This record gives sequence, C-alpha cells and structure tokens, in this order.
Amino acid sequence: MPTLGFLPRAPRVALAASFFLTLALGPAAGSVFAAGPAGGRQQVTRLPATVKLGGVSYTDARGQFAQLGYKSSYSPDAGALTLSSGASEVVFTVGSREAKLNGLRLFLGEPVELYKGSPVVPTIDLDRLILPILRPSRVGRNAIRTIVIDAGHGGTDSGTLNQARKLNEKTFTLDVAKRLQALLADGAWKVRMTRTDDRFVELSDRAEFANNAKADLFISIHFNAVAAGSDVRGTETYVLTPQFQRSTSSAKSGPEDKVAYPGNRHDSRSAILGYHMHRQLLAKLKSEDRGYKRARFAVLRLVNCPGVLVEAGYLSNNGEAAKIANANYRGDIAEALFAAVQAYDASMGLPPKAP
Repeated sequence: MPTLGFLPRAPRVALAASFFLTLALGPAAGSVFAAGPAGGRQQVTRLPATVKLGGVSYTDARGQFAQLGYKSSYSPDAGALTLSSGASEVVFTVGSREAKLNGLRLFLGEPVELYKGSPVVPTIDLDRLILPILRPSRVGRNAIRTIVIDAGHGGTDSGTLNQARKLNEKTFTLDVAKRLQALLADGAWKVRMTRTDDRFVELSDRAEFANNAKADLFISIHFNAVAAGSDVRGTETYVLTPQFQRSTSSAKSGPEDKVAYPGNRHDSRSAILGYHMHRQLLAKLKSEDRGYKRARFAVLRLVNCPGVLVEAGYLSNNGEAAKIANANYRGDIAEALFAAVQAYDASMGLPPKAP
C-alpha cells in the first residue's frame, strides 16, 4: 500500500488547453437529432459546450459523444446515461462519481449532474480520462524506450502485513517487479528498477530515479490491506489526480487540488495506461473490480512521464493473501502488467513489441 508523502506547495503549472473539447458543439441552444436505438433518431436538447455548476465545469456528454458516433440512451428513473458505439460503452449515473467504461468501474472527480433535464459530466473527467481512453490516437504518439518498475516499500518499510500468514508486502512487490522486468526485457525495452533487493528507497528518490533514467513509463507495484478480519478483496488501479479535481478518496475539495505537479503534464497518457493496467489485471486474475481511481501519491506526482500505481490484491484478506503467496499467481500479475504495456503501446498508434 503506498503513501501520499509530503504535499509541498508546488508552483502552479499552466496545463495545455484541451484539444478534445475543441470539437465544435454547435450553437449554444436548440435541438439536434442523434442516432438512437435500432438506428432510429432521438431528439437531444443542445446545451452550451460547458456550464458551471457549483464552481465546477461540466460538459453535455450526449452532445459530445454524438459527434463521435455514439448512440445515447438516458433513463430518468435510474438516472443512467448510456453512450455506446458498438466497440465501447460508457455509463454515467446522475449524482454519482462512479461510472462504467466497457464494464470497468471508474471514478470521476465530481458526480454527474443534471442541467435542464440533461446529464452533464465534469469536463476534466471527459477531457483527461474518458476521451483519451476512447480516442488514444488524439493524444499523440508516445514511443516507449525506457520503462521504470517501482517495487513498493522495502528495507525497514515492510508495507502491508498479514500477521496470521506472516506475509509482508515488500517481498511480493519485488518478486512481481522482477518477473515483469524479465518479460519487458524480452520485449526489447530498456527496463530499470527503483530497487532490486530488500532496501528502503525514499518516495522522492524513486521518482528522481525514473526522471534521471528518462523513463517513458513508470509502473509502481503494491498490495493493499484494510483492518484485520475484513473480507475486502480485489484490484485497484491509480493514476495521478488531475489539477482542479479531488482525489477519489477525498470527500471535499482542498488546497492541494489547485496544484499542478510534473506528473499532471501526462494526465491523458496516464489515463490510457491505467485503463489497460486495470483491464488486464481483472481479466487475468479474475479478481473483484475495486475501481480505477485517482490519487496524489508521491511517486505519481513527481514523475515526468505517464505513471500508474497498481494495488494487485489485498494481503489482509486471507483468501487473496494465499493467492498472492503463490508464485504462479504472482507470475499472472506480471503477465497482466506486461500485456497492459503492450496494449498501451498498440493503442498509441505504435506496433507492440515482440513478446
């Protein structure tokens, strides 16, 4: 389990203007007809491109997705807006921060709201999370030469523990990291590791190591835990929280939300990487989907490249801990992470490396 680390008062960095929302949304008001179920047409009230609700910028999701060829269906009773293209499906629920993207649980910065009877979605979530995943070619190519693997914890920092089974996180994160290193090296990538043995490495030093190595991707490996005796289990994937949004675990906004960190320059690419990581882990491990989330963990804040932190399971759950203690299962985790890197590489318009 990672730690946030100290949140310094970093200078605010002007982020690049949104290129996804430069899609013309037409006049500020009126009606258009979008593709509806079974090839029919449904009337969609055209809203302003963006509206401010409670100080948060929101976007008309139906209008945005209609221009991408998506059909929309809204159930007022359930508050559910479904957007589908045949290849992908996104489901938003009014009043909720949780969405579904191709069946995966995904957490937004703010809840979906209603504006003039139509669901509107936080603009930052569309621009820096949803649309990059659905349209990765618009993000731009990201040639991968060097990948840094971060085995969480180490040395005096054991990470999470399962006292009953005498298992500690630091041992298993390093094992998975070494397995992933071998797979990636065979794929002709240059691979560096923040630690290769049982030693303590400061969080800031991990990020500095990646930056000095000129990493193109940063992958931090962890295992989770909650109170002893809990039956909580499953997989979580984290990317850095965008500027001006609150993290998934935050109930309200705070001053840290206004700060842009080095990692925020890569929000869109991190979103794509995190999606593939979460999808591949769930598919390979058949684990419970605990959600694709955002946090300001120190290692994600400070790296100058797309970064992701995975919580591959709960050591506090005896059943899941027994799986994690099995070498074959840890091999499955490494294979899922490797497959995610390949999928990310391919989605960015580049051919995947040879397995």
